[in-house]
Amino acid sequence: MKPTLLDQKFWRNFAKNNWEKKPLVLKNVKSGLLEMGDAEIFNLLVLYSDRCRKLNNPEGFKFYIDGFKADAEDVLQVLPEKNDKSLLGYHARMKALFPDYCLVCDELLKVNLNKQHLLTDFTDELYRHVGFPNRFSEMGLYLGNYRKTPFGVHVDSCGVFSFPVAGLKRFRLWTSAFAKKNPGLDRAFKYDKYKKNSQLLEVGPGDMAYWPSSAWHIAESDGSFSATWSLGVWIDQPHKEVFSESLKDLLDRKLGSVGATPTTPFKNLRSKTGEVAELPETYRKSIELLQNLTALELQETFLKSWMKHISLQGFKNIPHVDFKLSAKSRIQLRSDRSLILWQQGLTSKEKVYFSFGGVLVESSKSSGLLKLVKAVNAGETCLVSDFLKGASLKKDLASLRVLADAGAFI
Repeated sequence: MKPTLLDQKFWRNFAKNNWEKKPLVLKNVKSGLLEMGDAEIFNLLVLYSDRCRKLNNPEGFKFYIDGFKADAEDVLQVLPEKNDKSLLGYHARMKALFPDYCLVCDELLKVNLNKQHLLTDFTDELYRHVGFPNRFSEMGLYLGNYRKTPFGVHVDSCGVFSFPVAGLKRFRLWTSAFAKKNPGLDRAFKYDKYKKNSQLLEVGPGDMAYWPSSAWHIAESDGSFSATWSLGVWIDQPHKEVFSESLKDLLDRKLGSVGATPTTPFKNLRSKTGEVAELPETYRKSIELLQNLTALELQETFLKSWMKHISLQGFKNIPHVDFKLSAKSRIQLRSDRSLILWQQGLTSKEKVYFSFGGVLVESSKSSGLLKLVKAVNAGETCLVSDFLKGASLKKDLASLRVLADAGAFI
């Protein structure tokens, strides 16, 4: 079968006809996301499981037995091990213990820096055509022999792309209008009477399925083993919430002690007739502060907020790198696809702001930090002490360490 290319023509048609409108199934998809075979995915699972066991914390994993979610302390006992040798080896061990199980890993790519670009190749094109998510996207791996999604028929606040790695996947979908008229569908495991009103998507390794955030859905299986990547793009945060949150940060700084008062002194709460016509002094002072805000202050506030948001590349989190930084360190950007973002201050031309991985740091324009960031963004390997020196060394090194902790360097 001729490969289905996810080229510009595809993405234009997808944005116009499918995104948040209707489901889609593509066969034999040519995508970097499908480059990771089951052997490589098994190694990633073992690597992440070993880290969880070392920390005694299964964060990022969920395990379901016959539809019931296992307690966190029990999850550590059922994670993949090197001795399993493969996904099917792990499945054989689990099947001997549980007739119906489901393992979910939402954080798997956190241990796979070298493969992160396969995901961003896909999402960069998606975002370019449908817009950057106000919340985030996250990639999860679902595997097991579970006959139905452990939490029944449900609806998420995200559009979903599904990429089977092993086994056949079946997804049954209903429209939001139908679900609204039939509340018995919510979290249902028995839904035979609703099947005639559903749409069934069937995909196997090399294929891709998509459904919009409004679709009620459940995965079905005959009990055979399957492993599937699932990319959820959360779209439940409207612009007004993002905008108001950014404005809140500005107001918190501006209002200072006035904004921190836990009670409001007043002269008169109301007149004898019940009319409320007078604002307390704290309100009048706050209004004055708002009236004195300049266009540059507002623009800088929202620009910093936007930069911080996009520094995560549209994800809930990005892989961190353990990196010990000092003035003697030689640093290199971890990926030419993951630049350190920066912007010139608007209210003060002497300030520069930097962001990576959802963190924001401030520096002086006159320091060497901006030159260093530009150099590593250009692909150079840099000795920190060649750029950071003098009176600002301590402060700039602290800012650079924040960026390093966020995973900017290797």
